[in-house]
Amino acid sequence: MKKIMFLVVFMSLLVGLVGCGKAEKTFTGAGVTITLTEAFVEKEVVQAPLYLESPTQIFMALRETKSSLAGYGISTLDDYIEAVLNNHGKNSTVKSKEEGDLVYKYAYYESEVNDQTFGYMLLTFEGKDHFYSMNFGCLANKLEDFKEKFFDYAKTIKVE
Repeated sequence: MKKIMFLVVFMSLLVGLVGCGKAEKTFTGAGVTITLTEAFVEKEVVQAPLYLESPTQIFMALRETKSSLAGYGISTLDDYIEAVLNNHGKNSTVKSKEEGDLVYKYAYYESEVNDQTFGYMLLTFEGKDHFYSMNFGCLANKLEDFKEKFFDYAKTIKVE
């Protein structure tokens, strides 16, 4: 009888835990489509045409035309990520990620906002007519915990 009771309780807990995952939600804006969790909500902000926020993370995306950047000598994805980092006064190691058709550059950096330090993962993508700059962000002391999740989210990104 104890074994049956234990089994019933155990199965109930297991079923309850499996149902606790956040459902996926797809967002589109600024030529970018990304799938995150339903914990994210879209907000309108001046800093980025696509701004998504959850209680613990943010995602921002914007795009710039290749033709307008060519005048600044920016013609490759390497040029673009270096220009974005330099524009923000950040000196970070740039890495490349390639998974099938998904190709992007990324770097990590920190920034202080209102006496709080935030950690960011900058990603840059190249589309047909645009370069795209995106940031995942969180409190700096949580960045290491979120890196794998940010890579999982990045796998869902599509640009025009």
